[in-house]
Amino acid sequence: MKPSLEGLRATAERIARNAGATLRQAKAESLHVDSAEQHDIKLELDRRIQEQIRKEILAEHSHHGFLGEEGGEAAKAGQYEWVVDPIDGTVNLFYGIPHYAVSIACRLDGRTLSGAIYDPNRDEMFSSHAGGGSTCNGKSIHVAHRLKLEEAVLALGFSKGKATILKCLELYQHYGDKVRKLRAMGSAALDLAYVASGRLDAYIEQGVSIWDVAAGALIVEEAGGQVRMSPGEPEGKIHLVASNGRIPLDMV
Repeated sequence: MKPSLEGLRATAERIARNAGATLRQAKAESLHVDSAEQHDIKLELDRRIQEQIRKEILAEHSHHGFLGEEGGEAAKAGQYEWVVDPIDGTVNLFYGIPHYAVSIACRLDGRTLSGAIYDPNRDEMFSSHAGGGSTCNGKSIHVAHRLKLEEAVLALGFSKGKATILKCLELYQHYGDKVRKLRAMGSAALDLAYVASGRLDAYIEQGVSIWDVAAGALIVEEAGGQVRMSPGEPEGKIHLVASNGRIPLDMV
């Protein structure tokens, strides 16, 4: 039987909240590093949380596909697909910075149908389904109504490659004296949730993955904002621009 959009949204919320509870418990643990690179860290906890999410989703939707940051396969045509980032902001978590989230989305043939982003530190659940609007902890949210660039707060994401870092620095130089504030907070999912809720006016990132932004892009659009995704760097990554749709972004 075809699942309802509301049901998919409820599933994403519930499982994201469960994963968040595990994350809160893990804050007292010694975090085990699987790998460390110049601009990234992978934890054993990433794999453990993703496996928890995968099992819970497939227990309810055994014929659905599953794609996560820590592995999985893209769905076949006509197959529902869950796209998951178990910890978006792993480096923040590792360094004790309380700014990271669980991101879960359900897609069909490349179109996101529902999504949830859960911040376990603030106990904030951002969610949406296609045509259903966006909420934070059950209350309707909307993008900011600010029109002027000089009143805007922009988030700019630093990617891992040298070329994308240099591009981000160009954006910092360009917008630095034009906007009220610039931010780089380390979680694409929460940056998108903050655009959707009006806390940020825009978020620009040169190279993210679909699991970073699948849920958040829908939440922004259902909150009245605009999202543009195009091929990023390196190959396979996404260049993303999300905004309230009102402020003029002359360089992205």
